[in-house]
Amino acid sequence: MYYLNRSYEDPNANLAFDEALLEAMDSLESQKSESASESGEPAELLRFWQMSVPCVVVGRSSKIAEEVHLDRCKRDAVPVLRRMSGGGTIVAGPGCAMFSVLLSLGARPECRSLDMAHRTVMSRVCQALQWSLDEYGIDEKVDIRGICDLTIDGQKISGNALRLKRHWLMYHGTLLIDMPLTWISDYLAMPPKQPEYRQGRAHDQFVTGLGDRIREPKLFTAILERALQRVWQADRPWTEHPFANQAEEQVQGWLDRRYKDLSWHSQR
Repeated sequence: MYYLNRSYEDPNANLAFDEALLEAMDSLESQKSESASESGEPAELLRFWQMSVPCVVVGRSSKIAEEVHLDRCKRDAVPVLRRMSGGGTIVAGPGCAMFSVLLSLGARPECRSLDMAHRTVMSRVCQALQWSLDEYGIDEKVDIRGICDLTIDGQKISGNALRLKRHWLMYHGTLLIDMPLTWISDYLAMPPKQPEYRQGRAHDQFVTGLGDRIREPKLFTAILERALQRVWQADRPWTEHPFANQAEEQVQGWLDRRYKDLSWHSQR
């Protein structure tokens, strides 16, 4: 698997990158030509990134009026953005590590089933987070709850979503390190759909981060990054990926036709 650590200053560009990558790879007619590496393996990719400013990111079908305190976002100049994948609304920003995994459905046909796609990705991300906690010396156990949440002591620490195309799958999610959790209560309403294990808990009782457990967030984030690379065996350089040479042009194209268009973000 290829590896990329890349965060854009513009939050829109971070979302545009994932869609540009997925669409470009899916449009290739055969993995055996442009989308294959020299060894014949599919050009799967792990990306590690972070939003530069606090922002609200809603799912593709989310209704902003139901899930977002829009007045508070406007008051604090917090952008409300829409991503290409499903799932619920999140808050991201500094202190919230983000990952994106591009997977080949040709190499992993079981991932055409959403249950298996969630299991394939979240089992690895759970393992990477557990390794990171163990290495840092934190005696906590990470569990998978609901459809695709990671939890510690029954509190959510990671939310995730996916987009399935004909040949490729994009799976992306969050890992709360030391992001201020008050942002979640400030900007998000109670979600209309809740996993059973939430049991109606308010945001501040349901969500947790590692801020009170770690002294050096940057060090822990670096440990987590290495653990994700290890669990995905992501050691091939980004510069050799078939999308690398067209990435900036493609991202700009998606910004122009979608992510810079306010109607895309506010359509529901």
